[in-house]
Amino acid sequence: MPASPRPQHRTSHTCVTCRARKVRCDGRRGICTNCERLGFACSYDENVAIEVVDIPGGTSISVPRRRVRQACLSCHAKKARCSGQMPKCDRCRVQGLDCVYRPGKRSLGTAAAASYAAASIGPTSADAAGARDSANPRTPDESNSLASFDRAMSTRSTASPVGSNLELGCPDQNFDALALRAFDKFFRHIHHIPMFSFLHRASLMERYHAGLLDRPLLLSLIGLTSLFTDLGPGTKEYGARCIDEAVALIMREFERPSVLRLQALIIITKHRILSRRFSGAFMLHAIACRFATALRLSHENPTICFLAQESRRRLMWSLYMVDTGIASGQVEFALWPEPENQIQIQLPCNERNFEFDLPEPTERLRSPPTSPDGSLPPLPDAMGFLALHVRIHWLRCRIQQYTTALVANPTVEALSRLPSRCSELAAELEVFAARLPLSFRWSEPNLRLRTYSPRLGIYIMTHIWWEQCHCDLYRLWLPGFREALPDSLINQMNADFVSHCRRQCYEHARTMADMFAQVLALGNDIPISDLDLPVCAYQCARMLFHGFRNSAMELGMTAESVQELAAVCLRVAKQSTAGPASESIQADLEKLIADGPFTSNNSQSIRPRTGGNAAPILGHPIMNSIETSTPTPTPQPPALSHPPLVARHQMGMAAVQAGGGGGGSGGGNAGLGSLQQQQQQQQQQQGPSPPLPSEEQSGVTQSGAESTATHVTTGSNAFEGALDGFDFGNLDSFGLDPALSFSGELLDAGYQQMDI
Repeated sequence: MPASPRPQHRTSHTCVTCRARKVRCDGRRGICTNCERLGFACSYDENVAIEVVDIPGGTSISVPRRRVRQACLSCHAKKARCSGQMPKCDRCRVQGLDCVYRPGKRSLGTAAAASYAAASIGPTSADAAGARDSANPRTPDESNSLASFDRAMSTRSTASPVGSNLELGCPDQNFDALALRAFDKFFRHIHHIPMFSFLHRASLMERYHAGLLDRPLLLSLIGLTSLFTDLGPGTKEYGARCIDEAVALIMREFERPSVLRLQALIIITKHRILSRRFSGAFMLHAIACRFATALRLSHENPTICFLAQESRRRLMWSLYMVDTGIASGQVEFALWPEPENQIQIQLPCNERNFEFDLPEPTERLRSPPTSPDGSLPPLPDAMGFLALHVRIHWLRCRIQQYTTALVANPTVEALSRLPSRCSELAAELEVFAARLPLSFRWSEPNLRLRTYSPRLGIYIMTHIWWEQCHCDLYRLWLPGFREALPDSLINQMNADFVSHCRRQCYEHARTMADMFAQVLALGNDIPISDLDLPVCAYQCARMLFHGFRNSAMELGMTAESVQELAAVCLRVAKQSTAGPASESIQADLEKLIADGPFTSNNSQSIRPRTGGNAAPILGHPIMNSIETSTPTPTPQPPALSHPPLVARHQMGMAAVQAGGGGGGSGGGNAGLGSLQQQQQQQQQQQGPSPPLPSEEQSGVTQSGAESTATHVTTGSNAFEGALDGFDFGNLDSFGLDPALSFSGELLDAGYQQMDI
């Protein structure tokens, strides 16, 4: 019996038409044999639907009918026709809805496997990782997806690896919904904080929906927003892991700086500060400053569009404000100690110009000189509170640098110039306030008009910091304060001048407390702020208690009124900022109030906490101020600029000038003569103080190659040139001669490995 013929090998692939007809398909590409013989349309696309039509004669013909791959969740819920366009269908685009597509079963498995493989091997580029993860299909309704995310978070194993790409950025609907919610809350509640105003919402969302958002920036935004706001159960811990993952990605690519990674670094540094992880913030800030130097952010770049220029300016000024907060007046810790010389860019424009792409020049950091007739030049309309914030921040930094150096080394020459120098700094503060338009000044009507404005927070803090600048300047004469001069020197100076300075310090502290009370009287939640508001509230209470103990009768203070004002400071601190660092300041303020205004040890030097997970950095003022076991003074953290207007302070300036004049000729030097011999002898022993090294000004140039990966549309975009890096292979940019610095072999090997 002849053997039966060997069955012909059939492919497992079946076209859609044969599957609908339930017949065997030979899987021939282009068109299978069955469809070719019967004249049917042949397709292997699973998203092609089939209609089976009965015709006379009993023959069934399969007619492929193409339809949308899958309706978005919004159209599906409303049973509306969906065009299926990506990233938004026609209906969602017209109605302004979030267009989210549910991933199919087959595509989800494939994408998850690819993500797992990428996690195992490790991404070759943080930018590529961000593009892969951001390009995943969008998620369903926010409430439903977050409920699903909460369930997933509650069942997630705590032993899973923190650095896993699969866990922190897989094609998961819950992660995507969390990201979209984080964006919404960030721009609604956090973007007004000056440190984070460099992000342009339209550009960011356009980049995200195009799948081009850098992964570290995405993770850092989720981490920061989860710390400031409530994104759901378990999201604070999840956000902290996102921050750790973002740090790991940046450090993996730290030789390739970009604007996107620098944006993520600033957000991460602030998250570290708010979480009381000061050592990490201290070191990450140094890397961020090197990024900015390599990218030449301290210089204007006219070759890119206005939105990108303005975003880079804001990024540079944010970095400077972080720097002044970390240094707190100690020049050796500052990486931008002379911004008026180091940062050659204009101040940020107002929010309207940035939001709607309206180019308009502003001013530089230093205010323009007065007119020949003595009048002050008007403030340009393009300058908003962010520019004023940076400028008052700079003024406060100079005050801190001066007072810190004076307390550390009170030479005879420095003390003799103290009244006149104090008068100069006070005059600059008054000029700052005098240039404010009427609508920018502090008043109850202006405050009420901003009750529901996203700019309320920066309006409040600008004026609060203006008051704090005066307190920083005049607390030199408060005995017992860490920031004050030694009592022996204070007692030998002109008594009227010292009394005037103390009164100014107490009056500005009381004005600050009154401003806190006005903010609380609005009845709404206080806008989310950085650590600056709790720090100012704590310093305010300290100075009020000191004033009660030393000048209660003169200032008209009572124990009840001081306790009431301190309680207002505590309420403001509790409502303004979240995170471990703020909670630590609140605990110190509570202890200060519990001890009462009669306790004199409230102003003693700071001693570091014995507990906690972060030790003070090199005796750092900011770090020590937040980690104290007893409520004690300290220069503020991130000092942000702020302008207020209180007309009566002009009288104080005149009095300071009067005191300075007398001090310069004789009155101010009374008592200094007795120290002349001792100070001169000490100065001779020490020798002249060496000049502080200035920040290295390298001639770093940007790479001339244009980056096409950052262009989402042909219009202006704040991310233009954001991925353009610096060519470290060009040693001439550093002013170095390769032949003198390195051998040719080392250069060839090193830069080939860099792959730049």
